[in-house]
Amino acid sequence: MTTSTRSTTARLGLTALLLGTVLQAQAYIEQEPTTTVHNDAPSTAEEVGTLVPGGFLFISGVRQSGVHGGGSADYFRFEIGAGASQLTSLTVETPTAAAMPVLGLFDDSASSTLLQGGFDNNSTSSRFLSFSRLLAPGTYYASVSGFRAGWQDFDGGGHAGWTYNLLLHSEPVAAPVPEPESLAMLLAGLGALGLVSRRRRSR
Repeated sequence: MTTSTRSTTARLGLTALLLGTVLQAQAYIEQEPTTTVHNDAPSTAEEVGTLVPGGFLFISGVRQSGVHGGGSADYFRFEIGAGASQLTSLTVETPTAAAMPVLGLFDDSASSTLLQGGFDNNSTSSRFLSFSRLLAPGTYYASVSGFRAGWQDFDGGGHAGWTYNLLLHSEPVAAPVPEPESLAMLLAGLGALGLVSRRRRSR
């Protein structure tokens, strides 16, 4: 194989990899600022799609205080596809470290229970806020709000005046690797079964 052929093959492989990643990514722009239809509760959350293993959901939103509900919490509904549980990461990115986002993950129960949350009270210089959680197949809600005392209730208010990108990313959970002792016992058991089978055939 020539250098030119190798280079072309490598580029095609990289293109296929990038294309595969793009095909598993979905982008969504929050509708509230333009339609004035609120998404400030799980019951009015904007539907953003289904996360497949290895897939991404990109959501672009805005917290404009007092403009079309922009100062309220933003809720987005997403699905974890059927199959095994997935390790799901939620990350919110803001344009500057001066923004103080609050990020929450809720279940689909009648009370929309907060499963996990985090906040930035501007004590660090990071533009990112993130956490991960193992999620079974089903419906969930991601919420972005602004920091204030009592942030856990996600009832609006808080720091505003910034845009954000919310990234949801999901990975399948690998089957546990057996410990060496368990593997040795399994191999010994298979060996014993093979021996019994061979003796029965030789009779």
